[in-house]
Amino acid sequence: MLRVTDGDTVRVSLSSGPVNVRLHAADAPEKRQEWGPEAKAALTRRLAGRQVDIVVTDQSDAYGRMVGRILLGGEDINAWMVRSGHAWVYRQYADRIDDAALCALEQEARNARRGLWSLPPSRQVAPWEWRGNRRGRARAYTDWSRETAANCRANLRKTPGRMTPPGGLMAPAALAAARAAPEAPRPGCDIKGNISGNGRIYHLPGSSAYARTRIDTSKGERWFCSESEARAAGWRPPR
Repeated sequence: MLRVTDGDTVRVSLSSGPVNVRLHAADAPEKRQEWGPEAKAALTRRLAGRQVDIVVTDQSDAYGRMVGRILLGGEDINAWMVRSGHAWVYRQYADRIDDAALCALEQEARNARRGLWSLPPSRQVAPWEWRGNRRGRARAYTDWSRETAANCRANLRKTPGRMTPPGGLMAPAALAAARAAPEAPRPGCDIKGNISGNGRIYHLPGSSAYARTRIDTSKGERWFCSESEARAAGWRPPR
């Protein structure tokens, strides 16, 4: 394997040359979306320097990427990303018979508050809705906090506009207000992850910029529990 591009795309070297592979039936937050850096970091840690096998499900998607399942020593990494809370079940493209089993893994991760499911419900934005909003198509975001495996399975192979949401819809303005509301860190998780023109920088309590740094979760800023967690998510200390 050459490298991880984001939470659901890897670049691998085949006998015919390098190729980008999109993980089938798994949809990770985008790189500029909240939890996108964490999803990429998790996949990188799992696959870095490892030999993988690919079970191809589609030779090419709309972006020219091969689509398939990534196997590491026989383990399905697509399923691992969903079970670990780093990816959603990509309902629209989960079109294989065994894809329905991924819905139970997503519910398991949500119930255990793993990965992106540790975020408040207002910040658990489905990647396909996040992309749609950036392209001017989405008018509201779905409240997925009450999603069940059964409802997930009922939405497989459906486009976003035809899906039956488990909860209500949250208009963009209401979502922005919920995200912008001040949020206190969890006990022991008081490292500030700030985003600025200088990049993603974390500030430790007691450091020179800590007091004046404000966390705006609508920008993807967040709190960390340790320096190692911040570094793994793509943040760096001040220079």
